[in-house]
Amino acid sequence: MSAAPERVFPAPPASELTFPPARALHARDVFALATRAWPFIRPYRRHLLFLFLLMLLALPVGLTILDLIRIFFDVVANGQALRPGEARLLRVPIDASRELILWRACIVGGVVTMLIVPINAVILAYAVWILQRMSNLFRVNLYSRMQQLSIRFHGEEKIGDAIFRMFQDSAAIPQVVDGLIIQPIRWIPLAIGTLGFLLLFNRAMALIAVAVLPLDLLLAALYGTALRRAFIAERETAAAATTRIEETLASIKTVKAFEREEFETKRYARDNWDAFLAARRARLMLARYRVATNTVRGLAYVAAAYFGARRVLLGGYAGVAMTAASLGLFQSSLAVLGWMTAGARNLGDTWGSLQDVSVAISRVLEMLTMPAAEQVRSGSLVPGRAVESIAFEAVDFGYDSRSQVLSEVWLEARVGELTAVAGASGSGKTTILGLLLRFFDPDSGRILFNGVPIEHFALPAWRAMLSVALQENPLFTATLRDNIAYGRPQASDQELSVAIRRAGLLDFVRSLPAGLDTMLGEKGAKLSAGQAQRIGLARALLRDAPILLLDEPTSALDGQTEELVIEGIRGWLAEAPTRRMVILVTHRPGSASRADRVYRVDGGKLKLRGDLAVQEAGGG
Repeated sequence: MSAAPERVFPAPPASELTFPPARALHARDVFALATRAWPFIRPYRRHLLFLFLLMLLALPVGLTILDLIRIFFDVVANGQALRPGEARLLRVPIDASRELILWRACIVGGVVTMLIVPINAVILAYAVWILQRMSNLFRVNLYSRMQQLSIRFHGEEKIGDAIFRMFQDSAAIPQVVDGLIIQPIRWIPLAIGTLGFLLLFNRAMALIAVAVLPLDLLLAALYGTALRRAFIAERETAAAATTRIEETLASIKTVKAFEREEFETKRYARDNWDAFLAARRARLMLARYRVATNTVRGLAYVAAAYFGARRVLLGGYAGVAMTAASLGLFQSSLAVLGWMTAGARNLGDTWGSLQDVSVAISRVLEMLTMPAAEQVRSGSLVPGRAVESIAFEAVDFGYDSRSQVLSEVWLEARVGELTAVAGASGSGKTTILGLLLRFFDPDSGRILFNGVPIEHFALPAWRAMLSVALQENPLFTATLRDNIAYGRPQASDQELSVAIRRAGLLDFVRSLPAGLDTMLGEKGAKLSAGQAQRIGLARALLRDAPILLLDEPTSALDGQTEELVIEGIRGWLAEAPTRRMVILVTHRPGSASRADRVYRVDGGKLKLRGDLAVQEAGGG
């Protein structure tokens, strides 16, 4: 049995996530990543504290290894005396024989190894667990935000780029947490402990270890801007290649019909090659940065080896503790320096990677902070279940300032009636439904429900009053039952059967070997346009919202099936005429002729046709 998904925390406000766009990033912005990621870290702050405590518990075990190194080299190999603390560690007399000391040191070393390996495994597993939970929270919030963004945004945004942000860019959040929080948590206790050890026993090595830090900062400053620019190019070209894949596969029927497979392959090859070159440039630059930082550490290690060995040759005392210089102490100090510089190397490598991460997070936060246009205009009222009328009053609308789609639209739809909006393709019919669905708001004028402007209603409450069958009927990779019941999963089999019959799908369902349990292909690819259209209509009818919006529900049907479908819509309306209404958008005269009230769209303006006589609809 799979584990239940983790609880999803509420999305943080956009003000907590504001971050510069990728091309405006500076080095200081990398440190702000932790602040911007904090809303997704905050739910797990206790776990980070526990991780830090685990690191502190592991520190004494590591320091025990240093004692063992001295015991092996100085006591066993060179015959120096045990210290009281070392004798207690080995549980031997302070004047024990070297053979006994060796035997006990091996036993203690084995016990320490058996402790440190599982402790490190637990720390690593715990850190991975924390990062996975944060990554999941981040992606779920991004997915939720993408659904909240306006239809206008989704119409302009490339789906491939959005998918790249969702799966690739969002994957960077664990690197932010690891690089700016977990790695420092792991390294700081180690650095403090090891630096203290070096100060006690070898001041020269301690100074070398400290001197490496400003050199690391200088290299980070020199490479930071160039790395960010390279990573921006890498991600933009990779997103473009992803978009090419999405667009080609989404239009695969057209590609095949026009025999453009080779052309599309060449286009993708160019995009993919550009992405490869950009990635190579970025990775080579990151490699150069790592070579430079590792060179600094290598030279520091050589310098430490020189000063440490020289101290052993000269003899005397070293460090604040004024301990006699010895081979064992030298080996311990080198080990400590190695641990510290290895941690610093990891931080340096992380800093280079964070230049890429900052670009990725910037692209994701850009989407997370985009305003959800519909929510901006959402009110707080809840529409009553009573339905009287919907009216457009002098409504103007354009998708941009250069082109107006609707101008001075007056329209009224009444309860118990089927109102048709007829006109040629591109005349603005579908835009009327988009305005009713609050995909957009009018530029001017009002849309009223029972005399109340619809922007005064809470958006979810208003949309709960609506059921819609779109001209394009997106279907899900699921059973036919699941697709029809998408808007009302709790519907009974009897209600499903009625909706199927009214949508003219009865014969189609009966022809399927598994009936309603038949799996549909991806996006309903195996269905005809007419079948997909009727499934969308059945879905809308089954939802049983009082206001039914239909966008070209018969455009892909023959005359006989069109008649059957219109009868089904009429039957749905007649079942509850005091609480239902239908607004039908169509270019087919046959469908429009069955309406109680017909508006004709001409150049973005509506005309009311009653009794076949056309007159201007002045005010509804």
